[in-house]
Amino acid sequence: MNKTIVFAAAALALVACASEPSFEQTEEVGPFTVSLLEKNVWHVEDCTSSHPHGLSVKEDGSYSFYSSSDMYIVRGKKKAILIDLSNNVQWAEGADQALRTIFYSRAGKRDKVITVTHNHGDHTGMSYAFVNEPDVTFMLPENDFQKDTIFPQDRILLKDRDCIDLGGETVECVQCEGHTPGSMVFFLKGHNCAFSGDAFGSGTGVWIFDAKGFDNYRASISRLVEYLDSPEAGIDPAIFKFHGGHTYQNSGFNLGVQTIRDAQVLNEQICKGTAKSESTQVGSSSMDITFKYGEAMLVWNKAASEQYVASLAL
Repeated sequence: MNKTIVFAAAALALVACASEPSFEQTEEVGPFTVSLLEKNVWHVEDCTSSHPHGLSVKEDGSYSFYSSSDMYIVRGKKKAILIDLSNNVQWAEGADQALRTIFYSRAGKRDKVITVTHNHGDHTGMSYAFVNEPDVTFMLPENDFQKDTIFPQDRILLKDRDCIDLGGETVECVQCEGHTPGSMVFFLKGHNCAFSGDAFGSGTGVWIFDAKGFDNYRASISRLVEYLDSPEAGIDPAIFKFHGGHTYQNSGFNLGVQTIRDAQVLNEQICKGTAKSESTQVGSSSMDITFKYGEAMLVWNKAASEQYVASLAL
């Protein structure tokens, strides 16, 4: 190829990049609100100004509560990835088309990848928007989705420390089971951020459902601390941030490296029976106690936690 052709090709590439929308403005698209976190990284929340998240007071003085769920889009040079699929939005028509519009407009002509942090309905709810789309590749945490029937069977199953190359951007998959058997945190390498779903909560604490889940969570948090401290992770603990699965919960709460360090301490305090706790009531009647230390919280069942501590003494 001669120099003239090379220069012409390079110029065309620059024009194409320059003409591609940057989507910098926060906008509402159907039942979703989309905002730019940093260049080529977007936050998508399944709520709007007319259907807000959290606790709302209606005109008649009554109250309503909506637990919104978060999704994230990361765009590389070759691929774009959508992380999580929010609640199944039933309160607005055309949610599936709106979500496709959000993702496809930002992906452009890039290959399209969808992943999910864990297999709970408030993170897989909009799967029906994409399961029949021929140009979408599903890459899902193995331990949560090996046997599931929601997604196409030609899915790619992700293991701990697998990497997804987006072209100039890399997403590293770090398993953090406990909340579910296959919960996974997706680190955006070189950006001092990761997308954590509900792996350790979003400000109100991780939900643990049984002793096995707590065992898995203890081991996961210890591995995660080692990962965060390793030079290979390449993070700055002073500015690193986890983008959780329900960000409306973390107002004034810093979901960062210190949260994970505190979670490790909290786990050991629970094992010793010395952790500070308070009665709580969340979505399930069995979740009746919250343990706290520093920036970390863990929600569990009081009787089950006491049985766990007793079993360690045997």
